[in-house]
Amino acid sequence: MDTKRANNLSAVKNNRLWSGFRRFSLDLPVVYMLAAVCIVMGFLNRNFFSMANIISMFTSYSYYMIGAIGLVFVFLSGNSGIDLSIGYVTGFSAVVATKTMSLLSDTFPGLNPWLIIALGLLVSCAIGALFGLLNGVAVAKFHIAPFIITLASQLLAMGLCYVLTNGYTVSGGPRELSRLSTLTGIRIGKTIIPMAAIIPVLLFIVMAFVLGKTTFGRQVILTGSNPKSAAHAGINIARIYILVYLLSGVFAGIAAMFIPMCIGGVNPDVGANLLMPMVAAVTIGGISQSGGYGNMVQAGFGILFIMCLMSAMTFLGFGLPTQQLAYGIVIVFTMTLLGYIEKKWFRV
Repeated sequence: MDTKRANNLSAVKNNRLWSGFRRFSLDLPVVYMLAAVCIVMGFLNRNFFSMANIISMFTSYSYYMIGAIGLVFVFLSGNSGIDLSIGYVTGFSAVVATKTMSLLSDTFPGLNPWLIIALGLLVSCAIGALFGLLNGVAVAKFHIAPFIITLASQLLAMGLCYVLTNGYTVSGGPRELSRLSTLTGIRIGKTIIPMAAIIPVLLFIVMAFVLGKTTFGRQVILTGSNPKSAAHAGINIARIYILVYLLSGVFAGIAAMFIPMCIGGVNPDVGANLLMPMVAAVTIGGISQSGGYGNMVQAGFGILFIMCLMSAMTFLGFGLPTQQLAYGIVIVFTMTLLGYIEKKWFRV
């Protein structure tokens, strides 16, 4: 009798372990992909795991991380939500913010540089918010497909970039801004972790709390999973759509400040290279574009994978066209794999 009971308990335990493994594999297949990249790079180049490279990775790709955070809310809200404008909105915000900081520095030489940076951030976020509000109102009030309106916004931001810069790179921010990516930060021994690497992580933690622990976060998820039920529960669906696109725009504005911070100058073409990694990070993390399914942990692993992939390809000497090709391949592979697993294995 005791043997039979022990066998039953063992079977229950094994079933729980198997169920947990299946759930983990469905929610976070990106973990296996991340492990594969790390193993390959461990054999090819041991310096890939050095503290200096890890800090450089989080610093150099900080604006990708910040932009992707805003996209998570757009995806989770459902309605085939996507923000194709985020790349060029980030680029345009960076151009205007840099020009503003340069103008203030030249016009008022004695002005506190941190005040100049704060005003640049305010301008950048305002521009991002305007584009986000445009997208949100068009989706919520006029029922324009997110793909169409955000594509139109992308073209608008791209055109404004070229009009404002005449095709030239703009620069001229205070030195203190660039120091945030090099010398200003937390010192651990002889190593400095710059603020450009710390701030995105802090923003990620804050927004993870917002999504998982606040009424707004729960409303976004419920709206994405079942808009009719959300409406019956008293949630203003139009308001949620407007807020998530507004949030995406604001995070595009924040990300924009990290471009002159980490690179120095802002090229009008910079927006063309921002969209794909941001979308890839959210998609590969397992956030459902149909809405209502996903969390910031999944997005975090997706962001980490994209950063590792970009860093690995840079280490191996691959150029930007090859990197863009890799993002496309990874997105197609991941979405196909997720669809197959969901249909054939876990959720039949």
